[in-house]
Amino acid sequence: MSYAFVNNQKDFNALCSSIAAHPYLSIDTESNSLFAYRERLCVLQISTESINAVVDMLAVDLKPVLPIFADPKVEKIFHSADSDIRVLKSAAKCRFVNIFDVMIGSKYLGVQRCGLDSLVNHYFGIVMDKKYQKADWGKRPLTKPMLDYAAGDTIYLKRLRDVIRKELLQQGKLDEAMEHFAHIAEVVPQPHPSFDKDEYQNIHGARKLNGLGLAVLRELYIAREEAAIRKDMPPFKILSQDYMLRLSAAPTEALENLASFRGSSDYVLNNYGEWIRAAIRKGIECRKKPVLKPLGREDRYGKMESVRVRFLAMKKWRKEIAGKRGMLPETVLENTLLEKLAFAQPRTMDDLKKIKGLSPEKLNSYGKELLEFFRTHKL
Repeated sequence: MSYAFVNNQKDFNALCSSIAAHPYLSIDTESNSLFAYRERLCVLQISTESINAVVDMLAVDLKPVLPIFADPKVEKIFHSADSDIRVLKSAAKCRFVNIFDVMIGSKYLGVQRCGLDSLVNHYFGIVMDKKYQKADWGKRPLTKPMLDYAAGDTIYLKRLRDVIRKELLQQGKLDEAMEHFAHIAEVVPQPHPSFDKDEYQNIHGARKLNGLGLAVLRELYIAREEAAIRKDMPPFKILSQDYMLRLSAAPTEALENLASFRGSSDYVLNNYGEWIRAAIRKGIECRKKPVLKPLGREDRYGKMESVRVRFLAMKKWRKEIAGKRGMLPETVLENTLLEKLAFAQPRTMDDLKKIKGLSPEKLNSYGKELLEFFRTHKL
C-alpha cells in the first residue's frame, strides 16, 4: 500500500489542490482524546481514486481543505462521520455538504457488527489490523507502523460506499439514509470541557453514599480534575470512578491506610497520594451535607410514570419496526425523538410535524405507524 505522508504546509496545499476535482473523498481522523485533557485533531487521512495521504495536523493548517468539505460536487465518505466531523469542526470553523457514512448505512441494512474492520471483513473478506486504534496520536514523531495503520483506514471506504449504497437503493432505504447523513453533517463540535463541580453526583453509585461519603467524593472529584488539568490527561486516567467511590465509602479507613484500598498502586500513592489524602480530609471536615441535583431523564420519569412506561413501550415498538425492515433499531428513531414523542403523545399528522427533529423522510416512513401506536397504546 503506497501513500504520501504530508507534514508541511506546502505539501498540504498541493494535496488540497490535487483532490479538489475528485468526485469522491474518503476521510478519517485520529485524535488524542485518550491521552490529553483537551482533545486535539492530530492526523487526517484522505483518499481518492488515485491519491492516498496521511497528514500530520500538528504541522499544518486545515484551512486549504475546508472549501472541499463544503463543496456539494464532492462526496465525502466516512465511517462514523459524527465523531470525525465533530473533531474537524473543533479544529476549524467548517461545514460539510454531501456526506456518506458507511457505518450508518450498514445499520440501515441490519448489519450487526458495524466497525470498519468488521465491515471490510464482511463485504470483502479482508482482515484489518486495528493495533493502533487507541494509540497516542499526539506523540511525535509518528512511527512508520502508525502511519501504515492510518493509511489503511480510508482505502476501503469508497468500495464500502458503493456496495452499501447499492443495497440501500435496492431495499428502498437510500433516501432515508441520505437524510440521516445530511443530519449528521450538521453536528456541532464538542465544547471544550467545562467542569461542573456537581457532576460527581451522576457517578454511578454516588447516591448510595451517606452525607459524609458524598462530601468526600465531591472533594476527590474536584481534586482529580485539577490534577488532570496539570498533567494534561483525561480525568479517568488519573483516578477511576470506582476507586473514588471506594475511598468515599470508608473515608476514615482511607486516611488511616490508603495503601490497603484496591486501586492504590505504588504509582497512585507516589504521584497522587498527597492530594488524595488532602481531599479526603477536606471532605470529612465539611459538615454540610451536599444538596443533590435532580437526576435528569430518569428523575422526570420517576415523577411521570406514564411517560416512562410509554417510552419503554415505544422502544419495543421501534425494535419490532426495525426487525420488519431489516434495520438496527437506532436507525428508525433515536432515543431523544422517542422521548419527545412519549411526552407529546401526538394524535394527528399535524401533531407529528410539530415534533422537532422528526424529519420529512422519517414522517413519510413511520408517520402512520406512530399514529397507530398512540391510538392503540393509551398509557
